[in-house]
Amino acid sequence: MRSDCHTHITQADADTLLARLHVEAFSADDLLRRMDDEGIDRSVVLPVDNPELACSGIAGTVEVLRATRPHRDRLIPFCNVDPRARYNSADGDLGAMLAAWMDLGARGVGEVTPNIPFDDPRLENLFHHAGALGLPVLFHVSHRIGGVYGPADDIRLPRLERMLGACPETTFIGHAQTFWAEMSADVTVEQRGIYPTGPVTPGRVPELLGRYPNLYADLSAGSGFNALNRDPEHGRRFLSQFAPTLLLGTDRFAPSHARPPILAFLDEAGLEPAQVAAIENGNLARLLGEA
Repeated sequence: MRSDCHTHITQADADTLLARLHVEAFSADDLLRRMDDEGIDRSVVLPVDNPELACSGIAGTVEVLRATRPHRDRLIPFCNVDPRARYNSADGDLGAMLAAWMDLGARGVGEVTPNIPFDDPRLENLFHHAGALGLPVLFHVSHRIGGVYGPADDIRLPRLERMLGACPETTFIGHAQTFWAEMSADVTVEQRGIYPTGPVTPGRVPELLGRYPNLYADLSAGSGFNALNRDPEHGRRFLSQFAPTLLLGTDRFAPSHARPPILAFLDEAGLEPAQVAAIENGNLARLLGEA
């Protein structure tokens, strides 16, 4: 089985909004057709409810739960709760909101995109509540505050590490340019929001994956693929070494997106069948309580 840990759909019945935003409509049915074309059996559908992306056209939790309901054998809904909810407090009862979404079928939390410090007490509160309910958290880490989306961290990801230690009951799934730029130890401040090139000297991402059992990594988008393909030999070794903590993902959210290159990279990496099975489905199944 091949499972995708990272997809989105767009808001339904919002043609005028999407046109003004220059966003292609992408429904649950569109996603299913692309999955069939690419041999993907199941996909996690991630809503976005944070104000930083309120005008992105991407569907929020209510719409994701509604659109996936007829296809729960193939589409796995996550939910989203902004950490500033419940009166913008560091001790708001976000667990009540998460539990309500779980009752409607949510299996995890994400994509977490508020642009506040990664170790902000409000985010830590969300992480603790998610962990208490057994919900994995997929986050988009960013390199600064302002002009971007995603929890912000400094070079070498110290704030992420602080949360990994403070929330051992919570499973974190790392994603985006700033996360994957830390694949190599020689990353510079200027490279953290882009796609670094050149040979890799193992950096903070492999270090944290090896040190914290509650950290997993999402291979989706240009960032995940670039982290492997910038140094293909290192990428193959990385896949083999960390196969128990890696998740196949595409970050698909438009019908015009080309076939994700990560699929070919995995096919050609020369991994053991058990490693491929873990990356393509087994790890996600375990995080969802299926194995």
